[in-house]
Amino acid sequence: MVRTDEGTWPADHRKDDKMTVTTKTMLVIASEASVSETIGRTLAAEPGVRVDTQSSTLAGMNGRAVKAMADYDVVLFQTSPDDQADLSAIRELVAHRRSGTKLVALADGNISLTQARALANAGVDEVLPLPTATGDVDRQVAQLGRRPSTVGNRTGRIIAVAQARGGAGSTTVAVNLADQLASGAGLSRRDPRPKVAIVDFDLQFGTIGSFLDLGEQDTLMQLALDGTIPDANFLEQSMAVTSNGLSVLAAPSKFAPLDSLRSDQVAAILDTLRQTQDYVIVDLPRALVSWIEPIVARADEFMIVTDISVSSIRHCRRLIDFFTQDNPAISVEIIVNRQRRPLLQSQLQREAAKVLGRRLDHWLPHDPQSAAAASDRGQPLSRAAPRSSLGKAMTQLAKSTRSGLAARIQQPTE
Repeated sequence: MVRTDEGTWPADHRKDDKMTVTTKTMLVIASEASVSETIGRTLAAEPGVRVDTQSSTLAGMNGRAVKAMADYDVVLFQTSPDDQADLSAIRELVAHRRSGTKLVALADGNISLTQARALANAGVDEVLPLPTATGDVDRQVAQLGRRPSTVGNRTGRIIAVAQARGGAGSTTVAVNLADQLASGAGLSRRDPRPKVAIVDFDLQFGTIGSFLDLGEQDTLMQLALDGTIPDANFLEQSMAVTSNGLSVLAAPSKFAPLDSLRSDQVAAILDTLRQTQDYVIVDLPRALVSWIEPIVARADEFMIVTDISVSSIRHCRRLIDFFTQDNPAISVEIIVNRQRRPLLQSQLQREAAKVLGRRLDHWLPHDPQSAAAASDRGQPLSRAAPRSSLGKAMTQLAKSTRSGLAARIQQPTE
């Protein structure tokens, strides 16, 4: 480890004093010396890692922080989420960082969802807890020296699917959307098929495994019991793969308390999958538990499955407000389930759109026979009833989702 308290930057971050090739360079910026020393000791023990430290705040480094983003693979900084100067400094760093550089905020463990989202919206890749008074370092901080720094190069898009009420059909939408994307809906035969994963975070009542006739899968239960931070190898060995290449992380077969997962575990799952997948579909639990925070912060799009009843529309409005609280521009798509697209919308449908502040662009027809056939056989609609009205509607939803995400990626940023 090399300590540079006053901004003396090493001439060559790729080699140490013994001319050993350094595979990863890291900078820790902390106003408290104990923070940088504890993290530095832990990370410096990893082979091929070079760790430098700066005794400063992120905002206090001014232009030197921008230089750091060009010279380091990972930059960790101590911050208070309410520090507006640090938030401005984060945005400046993100505007100048090179591809592949990871920006990690170190904050008090009692950070709120709103504060974490503010950091994520400013451009932070991860928010991790500060070392404890006893010098313990969070496992995820310790693993930064071992994980590839490819977050800046990620291409995977995260699509979170929620339900406005129980039984709205969000799992049917999530499973068949993932299946259609994996099958290449909207692509020509010559186009490569995208890599797609689906994660069932409805720990207590998730049924994605049953929808696809998969064996029991207790990966999420294992994570909850032993506190493991999953990496790419763990997920690759744990996830089932369907015949069309869809990777599936199903809910536990045994009953699991809603609070049995931690936010850092969920964050690691999503960050790892979006480095290896083109699309990651997340089936959300109905309850807004604390560990949903990293999903909200990372999602590129939210889909809310609803009907036109007054109670469903009210719940849908609350979900929209929650998801867009810190990022009003985030894409939220409304899917009206079990109702065919009308030629002319009724007064009730127009009022629903007005209340939601969103167009009702996606409609899935009421097709109980096809839905039952798919469920009974443990197959997606593309196999059980591909020519049904519901099967065709799911194909169209996948095409629309693919083109919509592609269009937003291509839009120039201000």
